[in-house]
Amino acid sequence: MPTSPALLEPGALVSSSGDPMVAVTGLRKTFGKVVAVDGIDLEVPQGSVLSLLGPNGAGKTTTVRILATLVKPDSGSVKIAGFDAIRQAKSLRRAIGLAGQEVALDAHLTGRENLVMVGRLYHLPSSSARQRADDLLERFDLSWAANRSTKTYSGGMRRRLDLASSLIGRPRVLFLDEPTTGLDPRAREGLWEVIEGLVEEGVTLLLTTQYLEEADRLSDSIAVIDHGRVIASGSPDDLKRSLGEEVLEVTLRHRTDIPAAQKALSQLNPGALQIDPSVARLRMDIPGGTSTLVEAIRRLDVEHIELSDVVLHKPTLDDVFLKLTGAPAATGGGDAYECDEGERSPGNTTRTSEGAPPNAAGSGPTGRILRIGWMVDYIVICKRNLLRYLRLPNLLATSTIEPIMLVLLFIYVFGGVMKLEVHNYVDFLMPGIFVQAVLFGSTQTGIGLAQDLTTGIVQRFRSLPIARSAVLAGRTLSDVVRNVGVVLLVTGVGLLLGFRIHEGPLSVAAALGILVLFGLAFSWVSAVIGLIAGDVESSQAASFVWVLPLTFVSSAFLPISFLPGWLQAFAKADPVTHTVDVLRALISGGPVAGQLWETLAWLSGIVAVSVPIAVLRYRKAV
Repeated sequence: MPTSPALLEPGALVSSSGDPMVAVTGLRKTFGKVVAVDGIDLEVPQGSVLSLLGPNGAGKTTTVRILATLVKPDSGSVKIAGFDAIRQAKSLRRAIGLAGQEVALDAHLTGRENLVMVGRLYHLPSSSARQRADDLLERFDLSWAANRSTKTYSGGMRRRLDLASSLIGRPRVLFLDEPTTGLDPRAREGLWEVIEGLVEEGVTLLLTTQYLEEADRLSDSIAVIDHGRVIASGSPDDLKRSLGEEVLEVTLRHRTDIPAAQKALSQLNPGALQIDPSVARLRMDIPGGTSTLVEAIRRLDVEHIELSDVVLHKPTLDDVFLKLTGAPAATGGGDAYECDEGERSPGNTTRTSEGAPPNAAGSGPTGRILRIGWMVDYIVICKRNLLRYLRLPNLLATSTIEPIMLVLLFIYVFGGVMKLEVHNYVDFLMPGIFVQAVLFGSTQTGIGLAQDLTTGIVQRFRSLPIARSAVLAGRTLSDVVRNVGVVLLVTGVGLLLGFRIHEGPLSVAAALGILVLFGLAFSWVSAVIGLIAGDVESSQAASFVWVLPLTFVSSAFLPISFLPGWLQAFAKADPVTHTVDVLRALISGGPVAGQLWETLAWLSGIVAVSVPIAVLRYRKAV
């Protein structure tokens, strides 16, 4: 990669004390009856690299999520960059960066847009966020693809951009959870060089990895974790020396010979023999070098055991891992456990995104950030959702073309035969089309949240110093903007087809307000469904289950009297019917008061129930 400006400000990582940058004591976390982390102690000096090794399900990822403030531990203490990770989580998030196992990028934004978005969520001014994004794109050799959608990036490019995203806030401590998983050797080598450059600039790094070569090359120290506990720690060389001078590996031609070979070799170094039956390989550290090798081969020959390979070599981390855990290094990423979900410390010199030391909330630059930061968070996430919406043709078609087609279809089928007491069928139909368009659009809230959960974007958002409500509230805010746009578009089509508004501006404004409230209410319902479903396909399927009955068993397209008798009771109680009837009264004239209060009661009740459930599910979803 080309030489480029430093990723961090000079002096940004200087600590005023000799305390370790990361200090963990007695960390414990359980999920139900599963003990994920069981009393872990860790210490990482400033500007060094600690690698966590262990089999899948050992507790590595859970530990990283606790340190990154995504999960609260049951007990123990965590101090990072001078902050208490439990009591000062929000302040700590300004000093850390996280790159998880999933590449947490929005595939429908460009590389530059992804970085600028994260920069704005660190509350950088717009110009500073763009400059920071350009610096990182240059540093990671991505400037040439800055304006391309990230869905067109290769795996290596996406990993580099993901790492760049974690550096937007100039973190003092960086957490990397299996950062090179799935990369080809060339891309992995390039990312190693970037990581080494970060360490040279003073970043403190904690990483989990399934590649022992990676840990050996990058680490100053290693902690081997198994069943939620640290079972060994030290420098790579210290761990390898703990096995002795040399390691003997013999691979048998026939797996059936494993018991005989085990018996023949077990006396050479009792307790040291490790067996990998999948490849018929026996491994042990031996004290006598070549003389022990000769004796081992002699014993196997006496038992008439055929060998396909014999190797005598210096100990490697793979040997250490095998001896400590009793299993080869993991071939798949991730722990098996699923995770649920202040002020400046004395002497700490952590900098804000503008380079100034933090101030107490309510005074100075940081105070202003805290007062207006939540507004910025909502707007940035709202803008991101609207950009995705505009760049996905299927969403545009669902929200715009579909209601227009329904207008044309129903007018063609019923327009000439429908006899109504007031006005014409188009005037009767359009309020139902408005509600239908808003209701179908609200399903995208849950689908989008489910997608963000599976791609790791929600995890990235939660690791940033943003308002905790921003992800949900920003998405529903974008729903409001989208719904208003769709209603205006459909209204224009309706006017061309003969739709007329018979009441004044105040009534029209009230109708639009009811539509906004209706959309918000069902966006929160959709959010609950998406967070429970957890994936896009399930969320889409669940959306049709509740949207179709609400829409078509109502007064949206036909008077209730046209429905079968056994459906009329449901239609009369349907919140869609209440909302549509109020809109008709506000737009075309008629009694409003009673229907209005019933509708407001329905929608307020839906909001009151769905918002707390959505927030609770959101906290448990990461």
